[in-house]
Amino acid sequence: MKRLGLVLGVVAVLAFVAAGSVFAADAGGKAPGGKGGKGGGMTMGEITKIVDKNITIKSSREGAPDVTGAVDDATEIFIEVPTKLGALKVGDRVRIQVGDKRAYGEITKIEGKAITVKGRSGDETITVDDSAVIMVMAKAEFKDLKVGQQVMASIREGKLARITVRAPEKK
Repeated sequence: MKRLGLVLGVVAVLAFVAAGSVFAADAGGKAPGGKGGKGGGMTMGEITKIVDKNITIKSSREGAPDVTGAVDDATEIFIEVPTKLGALKVGDRVRIQVGDKRAYGEITKIEGKAITVKGRSGDETITVDDSAVIMVMAKAEFKDLKVGQQVMASIREGKLARITVRAPEKK
């Protein structure tokens, strides 16, 4: 009986390890929201090279490798444009920062100075004040991308799904 329990325990551990290997392979060996590249994820950094329709991004995360993705007809390209609360409308894609609080995604509701944004983590409501940094995402084209720009990019299987040129930080 002890031997059967030992055998079943070993089989369970091997099955767990095998399942983990399958999930890691499906994710390209990277956790969700990782460094981009083959498996996908979000990358923030600077465009360092543009060759044909391939863009190389130097990650802003220390020690992270550069990633390269191809732009195709399905790639969504945006550029951040500074705006004010009064110009916002439901459906706008935005990046809002008030102090340490941030929201990034699509506006689903505006009530006075409270803006509800649907992001990757769900809905978040952020109340803006005079110190708020509000950026709306305007459609852009491949020709608008330049070496040296700071970007946020979603790369899946070597293709750029979405790239957003970040507005320069105020100094």
